[in-house]
Amino acid sequence: MKKVISLSPTKSGFGQLLYSGDLSLGLKRAGELGYDGVELSLRDAKELDSKALQHQLSLYNLRVYGIATGQTYYNDGFSLFAEEGEKRLKALERMKGHVDLAAQLGAAVIIGGIRGKIESLVDYDEIFSHGKEMIGEVCRYALDKKVMILLEPINRYETNIINTLAEGMNIIRELGYANLRLLADTFHMNLEEVSYGQVLLEVGPCLGYVHFADSNRLAPGWGHTDFQGIYQTLCEIGFDGPVGIEVLPKPGDDEAAKQGIKFLNHLLKNN
Repeated sequence: MKKVISLSPTKSGFGQLLYSGDLSLGLKRAGELGYDGVELSLRDAKELDSKALQHQLSLYNLRVYGIATGQTYYNDGFSLFAEEGEKRLKALERMKGHVDLAAQLGAAVIIGGIRGKIESLVDYDEIFSHGKEMIGEVCRYALDKKVMILLEPINRYETNIINTLAEGMNIIRELGYANLRLLADTFHMNLEEVSYGQVLLEVGPCLGYVHFADSNRLAPGWGHTDFQGIYQTLCEIGFDGPVGIEVLPKPGDDEAAKQGIKFLNHLLKNN
């Protein structure tokens, strides 16, 4: 399993990112602390200098494992499940840009917060159907570029679209794209799943990536999540993908980053 930390090159209203607004420092600290790579949270891939990024990655012996895309919704209001078709198309355009960047970096692209929310419950089913079509468009575009798309279930307090891993797995099976897999986030699982272990066993064949965040969205080990049990289940299903630390920068960026790598190293060493 690869140890990954979530960073953002720009300041964001999305709180669970470290070194937000200072990517150079985040990459430097990730390398110094011993992370294998990073996940980048981006508003627009065009805003990132990919050549400069690749140079910095090589300096610190890192790679990009995932590109998170939620800032497109949180910052600009464009989402794949927007009621207005124009906003859906703008979100799709951003996603294609993320896929293009991911193809250069050998990274996966995450469909998480960019789903947004469906505001009109009367038209929910119709809008949901349009959103699924958008996910399919992203997958088709990414398939030609050999980029994996990761669908991340998010808890009911943040969205009303795909809250549980089972719902995510059903969408993956319904759409049928070989490059579409699940991202399991332990914070959202804490709010939505009955059992960490059982659901991971059930969705194991679809799992491509995991976020470790404790029950309070702090670094793992600072809440009450049973990471030992989760890790044992991941080993049981043969998961060997990235494990990302996507947590609040509390009490500070460095403290959270240090706790994340310390916890992962201890978990891996003692199992």
